[in-house]
Amino acid sequence: MTERLDYLNAYRQQFDAQVLAIEDRAGVPAVLLDRTCFYPTSGGQLHDTGLLGGVPVVDVIAEEGEVWHLLAASPSFAAGERVVGEIDWPRRYDHMQQHSGQHLLSQLIHQRYGFETVSVHFGREESTLDLNTAETPPAFLSEIEQAANELAYLALEIRAYFVDEQEVRRLPLRRPPAVSGLIRIVEIDGYDYSACGGTHVRTTAEIAPIKLLRLERRRHQTRLTFLCGLRACRDYAEKHRLLTETAGLFSTEIAAVPAMVQRMQAQMRELEHKHMELQRRLLSQETAALVAAAPRVGDVAIVEYLSPDASVEALKQMAALLREQPRCVGLLASTVDGKATLVFCRSDDVVLHVGEVLREALATFGGRGGGRPEYAQGGGAPAAAVAAVLAEARRRCEEALA
Repeated sequence: MTERLDYLNAYRQQFDAQVLAIEDRAGVPAVLLDRTCFYPTSGGQLHDTGLLGGVPVVDVIAEEGEVWHLLAASPSFAAGERVVGEIDWPRRYDHMQQHSGQHLLSQLIHQRYGFETVSVHFGREESTLDLNTAETPPAFLSEIEQAANELAYLALEIRAYFVDEQEVRRLPLRRPPAVSGLIRIVEIDGYDYSACGGTHVRTTAEIAPIKLLRLERRRHQTRLTFLCGLRACRDYAEKHRLLTETAGLFSTEIAAVPAMVQRMQAQMRELEHKHMELQRRLLSQETAALVAAAPRVGDVAIVEYLSPDASVEALKQMAALLREQPRCVGLLASTVDGKATLVFCRSDDVVLHVGEVLREALATFGGRGGGRPEYAQGGGAPAAAVAAVLAEARRRCEEALA
């Protein structure tokens, strides 16, 4: 059994211990100590990192009462020797703030709305808790955030202690314990009682500020993403910087940014509409010119068009305009960004299956495509071969129409 020093004092950053065993785990040195401050991954909380005998600790695993420390390199110490361990304190303290904040939030949400916390996860950047509800009131985020911060600033004491199974029955736990025997309780000064093996701060004042970021519906549950303490401070600082820079781009005050963005969005939509109308007119004129200049088989015009920069949407628009023309076949292609795209079409008064023409012409050059008798689309051929694909397609059209 490994003595868990983090159970007694989560603020302890250094310790010395005796090395009980060293073994290899898939090429990674793993060290077992008689006691440790390193917290192993459990209960949704990430493991500690730091140094053990000067070697970085990359993972910590608890197995049947034993705590194994996985190292980044082979240690210079051996089993039976004493070694000094040092916790990565900023990481540990961050985990303490998030975990204590989750306890406060879970109890608050349970008291206000009756929602139970069914799972938690403390990530490197954000933390989440999942609630057993698919619906939350509109003011849920703002109400819970305000109340949580008010509670935090009361500086309620947070303490951890062990009780037996008989004593635990007298405590108003939010959830029954998952273990038996001696049970570790983390209490927020009469407000919340939780069976928990995690690391926690001394008072709720160290949790603040608490920021609730968003809610996401996940099947029959709701996921709440939150930040506590220094994470929330860093988040505020970064968002304030970004918003200040955005306001500077508009030469306006921060408060005026949302209205300014809304005006710009409206202007962009109007410009986009005008652009699309002008593009439609231009394509209409260009299509009419292509039809007028196109060679014919009998009375059927075969329009052949190859552009190095036309978008797929532009080809589709041209095809729609060509289909409105009487007695017309369109063989359209683009090589924008070095990618071959072909769109074939025909008028309703022309007897020709352009889908078959496209499929057979592309197959000759390693491409794929097909479609309906009146419209088809494909690609996959080398961009350098597109002109040859169009030539082959024209030949097939001429044979079919003749």
